[in-house]
Amino acid sequence: MITISNINSKWAEIKGRLTPETVKMASDNGFLESAENWEDLKDFFDDEAKDLLNKFIDRVNKELESNSNHVVVEKNKVSKPKKESKAKVKKEFSGEYVEILSPEISFIKRYCNLQGKRVSDVRERVRMTLASLQKAIVEKKIRKTSNYADTIMRIQSNLIKLLATPGTTEINIVNIDELKATCGEFAVMPNARIVKAYLSIQGKENVKERAKALMKRVETSKDTTGRFNSEMADIKRSLERYIDGETDTPELSQQTLAGLRGLAGVSDKKKAASGNALGSVEFLATNFKILPFSGKWKQLIGSPSEPFKIMIYGKAGNGKSSCALQLAQYLATLGKRVLYVSDEEKFSYTLQEKMKRFNIAHHNLFVIDKMPNDTTGYDVIFIDSVNSIGYEPEDLRKLDKGQSWVYVFQTTKEGNFRGSQEFEHDVDVSIEVEKFKAHSIKNRFGGKEEINV
Repeated sequence: MITISNINSKWAEIKGRLTPETVKMASDNGFLESAENWEDLKDFFDDEAKDLLNKFIDRVNKELESNSNHVVVEKNKVSKPKKESKAKVKKEFSGEYVEILSPEISFIKRYCNLQGKRVSDVRERVRMTLASLQKAIVEKKIRKTSNYADTIMRIQSNLIKLLATPGTTEINIVNIDELKATCGEFAVMPNARIVKAYLSIQGKENVKERAKALMKRVETSKDTTGRFNSEMADIKRSLERYIDGETDTPELSQQTLAGLRGLAGVSDKKKAASGNALGSVEFLATNFKILPFSGKWKQLIGSPSEPFKIMIYGKAGNGKSSCALQLAQYLATLGKRVLYVSDEEKFSYTLQEKMKRFNIAHHNLFVIDKMPNDTTGYDVIFIDSVNSIGYEPEDLRKLDKGQSWVYVFQTTKEGNFRGSQEFEHDVDVSIEVEKFKAHSIKNRFGGKEEINV
């Protein structure tokens, strides 16, 4: 059976047997984006999305009933919580209310939510938590000077161990009570939670049920902190206009939204869509993902924005593949899921020896000996080499699905890469490797310095 606690691990299996409309319904209502945090969203389901989620579950079950290997989704996981008896008194929160949980506390909470789960059910969630944690450390959102630095380092170590643990094992966190007590010292202000819930439906169509549920939360909020009162008034007016049919979506001015995002610690995830005209003010507010490169990679490449395309070329034995492997390792440490296609060397002793020599090994880095039919699930794909596969520029363009790519090329005796000059026109950075020294010939990201491979 699929329950809310393990639906994430089964989503790929379910999705393949659903109609596009049902998949879109799940996507539009936030179930996919939040799939790695089901435990954190239990309150959200109870208070806001119960009816909508149950309709989605009913539709999933109806579509799967005809399949001999059908899966039944338990609805009782999102039923209304039982009313407590009068003898029970709700315990008052005695900790500190905050607008935004610190990254450390957020990761401790995510780690605690793994308690009692079977490794096979949450392995993907463990991987994503570890990748997010390592990215936060690299970006210095979590610092060595933090009061929780030792705890975070132990959590990182334990997450790595969990990835290598047999799937049948039940997760048992030794100091769970201590960690829960640490998390329990802080809670997000109720009105701040409402702000985040509003931002999740801002500008979206067909979210009237969620808007009505959110309106109830606004009207019954007992936030005594005194914060976000004016923002609650703005949100209430926006919801009223949408529910009454005056607007097609819940909407607020860009200036008001910018303030809400800042208060709630939510970045504007809007992207510029190709082919659509965008106002200059709106374009300047567009969010671009910039990778926090440092050290020699920042010197060579600069600060790349995702998705990017890089080409690396050089004569045989001069270090082009070594350079590519080291870059793949570095991207993996930044939390990127990397696939290295070793079409030229295949699964060979020389490739293994090269990886051992440069200590190339990371749980986010995967190696394959030929180009797979499907590269979804990876953030960056390396092709070593484009020449050995026989790709032309138009072939690479067909592969592009919005991911980042690194192409490795062989060169002629004169040192020029083999193939059409269109290859270089299509990339953001071209890197030449000669005698184990790499320098960029073309670079849109600012890197100029030569590095040793």
